Amino acid sequence: MPNRRPSSSFYRVFQRRHGPGMCCAVRQGMLIPDFLRPGEWDFGATVHENGSLPFGFQPAPAREATAAFGYYLFHHPCETLSPTCSRRWT
Repeated sequence: MPNRRPSSSFYRVFQRRHGPGMCCAVRQGMLIPDFLRPGEWDFGATVHENGSLPFGFQPAPAREATAAFGYYLFHHPCETLSPTCSRRWT
C-alpha cells in the first residue's frame, strides 16, 4: 500500500486569552471543542498547512491530533498570529 500524504488542510486557530502562547487549531469542517469558550479563547486566524504557519504549529502532528482528538494544541511565542509572527513550513 503506498504511503500517501493526506491532502493539505485549513485550520482555524484560537488563542487562549489569559494563557499567553497557548493555541488550539481545529481542522476546517470539524466541530469546535467545548473547552474553546468565548471570553476564554479568541479566534486568531485561519491557516493553511502549505502556507504561512504560526511558530510552533507543525503540520504532521496537527493532522494526527485532529484525527484522534478533534483539535491540536501548540505554543506560539507571539501575542498575535499575524503573518509577521509566522513562517513557511519546509
